[in-house]
Order: sequence, then C-alpha cells, then structure tokens
Amino acid sequence: VMFGPNVTVATAGHPVEPLLRSRQAQYNLEVNIGDNVWIGAGAVILPGVTIGENTVIGAGSIVTKDIPANVVAYGNPCKVVREIGEKDRKYYYRDREIDLD
Repeated sequence: VMFGPNVTVATAGHPVEPLLRSRQAQYNLEVNIGDNVWIGAGAVILPGVTIGENTVIGAGSIVTKDIPANVVAYGNPCKVVREIGEKDRKYYYRDREIDLD
C-alpha cells in the first residue's frame, strides 16, 4: 500500500445520541485496504471501509463506503470514476506514454 502525505485512516467513532456520547461511548470498526492500493495525499478513510486491491484513491477524497478492486475513485464522498484497464498499461497520465525501455 502506498500512502500520500497526510492520509487519515480512522477506526474509531462515537454515537450521535448526546446521552451515549456524554458517557464516552465509542465504537471501533476495522478498515481493510487491499494489496497494491495507492491512497493520495490528504485522503480520509472512515471506519468500517474496505478498499479492494490495485485501487487508486484520489487526493483529498473522503472514503465513506467500500470501494471495489481495480478502480480509480475520488471525491467527497469518494466514488468510483472508472476501472483500471489496458490503457493504464500504456499511459501513466492522460496521453503521456510510459517508456519502459
């Protein structure tokens, strides 16, 4: 997994109901991040979220729900924008080709 700067992975939260909150009630939920995931700078991953393998999360995204494998996702809230495909093997950014020679 690659993390950009200032990424937050939150696993703890608290109830919204004031009485429970005043009693310092807290819940903890796992965050699961698959292999070869890239999380951009400043992204926030909320409790209970799973991010599938090979996925790219864009900078500044707020991940509130599960994101599947092999996709590019970004935004607030974070949403799948496209699948990672054959074009990504040839181009690293828009139409800029990868030169592996």
